[in-house]
Amino acid sequence: MVQETQNGKDLCGWAGVAVSPMTAAFAESLGMAEAHGAIFDRPEPGGPAAAANIEQGDVLTAINGSPLMRSSDFAEIISKTAPGTSVYLNTWRNGEAMQVTLILGSAPCRASG
Repeated sequence: MVQETQNGKDLCGWAGVAVSPMTAAFAESLGMAEAHGAIFDRPEPGGPAAAANIEQGDVLTAINGSPLMRSSDFAEIISKTAPGTSVYLNTWRNGEAMQVTLILGSAPCRASG
């Protein structure tokens, strides 16, 4: 896990947005060929996702060029990336593919297990 230490506290990458699983029905309603990726929930005001103009309902299909197969992978990938890192997200909004640059913030690392 990539961690940064500040004042004795371990910090991990933070996006400021949660994701929900993609369903086949939702993917079909958007005109997507496959049901992979995740759906962005409401970005936290003032957080990294909001600063990157990510909107609720945007679909995340890839991170740094690698397809996101399960929504549960998003938090793990982000937390293992150093704060301040630029992450390139392939997204889908209103029937159009887009690439968004997300500069990660930092948050205390969560204990795993």
